[in-house]
Amino acid sequence: MDSIMPLVPQPKIGLRVTILITVIVFALIGRAGPIATLVFCLTMLGLFGTFPRCRISSEQFEKEWFVVFLPVRSTHTCMADIRQIETDVEKKMGVEGGCLVTMFFGLETLLMVWLLDWLIPWAGGDYKIMLRTLSGDRILAWQGNGDANFRRNLEIMEEVSGLAVTRG
Repeated sequence: MDSIMPLVPQPKIGLRVTILITVIVFALIGRAGPIATLVFCLTMLGLFGTFPRCRISSEQFEKEWFVVFLPVRSTHTCMADIRQIETDVEKKMGVEGGCLVTMFFGLETLLMVWLLDWLIPWAGGDYKIMLRTLSGDRILAWQGNGDANFRRNLEIMEEVSGLAVTRG
């Protein structure tokens, strides 16, 4: 039987549910109207309950998406159709960018950007790992912010697939 290796980090469902419940409790004891409270709670449910889970084996790469903590879409790519693993690193915002965001949009905007990078790194993380197919297409296999997670995922993918890694 072929072993399936999950990519890191694994979604921390318990932490996400705990934060979600805490935020909803604060919203319910707040003074906002019922419609605003409902919209806020549904938005938080969507934010904390949406995430991908990626796994790889020598036979296939699988990415499963969860929305509101429920699996909604799963894609499978046969590893026989993959010719190489590619990496990419985007430029981080840095101190200068953070100062400009704070100056033009306020400190709360900067804090929200950093919070969203932590909550949903797959939506805009600096590190990317792609799979290049035989037909030349690129499949985004992983995206995040942590250098340690990036390196660990490269190790997992190289070990399991036996494919070469190139900088995209």
